[in-house]
Amino acid sequence: MGKTIKRIISTLWEGLIEVLYPRENYCIICKDDDCFGLCNTCRKSIKVINEVYQDEVISYGYYGGVLKDLILKFKYKNNFTAGDILAGFLEEYISKNIRYEEYIITYIPLSKKSKKNRGFNQCEYIAKKISRDLSIEVLDVLVKQKETKEQKKLKRDERYENIKDAFSIKKGIKVKKYKIILIDDVTTTGATIHEAYKLLKKFEVKDIKLLTLAKSHI
Repeated sequence: MGKTIKRIISTLWEGLIEVLYPRENYCIICKDDDCFGLCNTCRKSIKVINEVYQDEVISYGYYGGVLKDLILKFKYKNNFTAGDILAGFLEEYISKNIRYEEYIITYIPLSKKSKKNRGFNQCEYIAKKISRDLSIEVLDVLVKQKETKEQKKLKRDERYENIKDAFSIKKGIKVKKYKIILIDDVTTTGATIHEAYKLLKKFEVKDIKLLTLAKSHI
């Protein structure tokens, strides 16, 4: 599919989302009507992470308060204003810290069953929003090839076993030539994003940046 056709489809999809889920013209957290989506007070309350952890997963902030509310509103209540705000957080980091012109962007996939049940993949939406705003190519690289239990319901050791061998490379995709920014929403043990990372490294991806919206704790 050509880039022009992809751009047209993306624009039409974004327009459809806007019709089905109109963007709020007030703060979706505190209801302040003097802003679009998120007021400065609520944004400043987010505990942003400035350091990079040894596992090399870079998270925008800690999973709690306003950031947690935004993720849950987007993920489970189809609030696409929250999705756009969250995408903006990662865009901010990428534009300041990564020579993103050299990279493509991809995301942690859902299984077909999970995506059908939820209606959309929140990580895919965020990756494609970043792609449009920063003009980074987005590519569907990973496939989730088996059903897994919800990670948040499992203990630390169980999470690694649960996600083991869950991903594969999409048929026909040659990843060896790419530098990749890999997007996920929340990392706790890092089991999911590191499982994807190991697979990409196995296929000799040139460089991989691991970005998540939030870091949580068990």
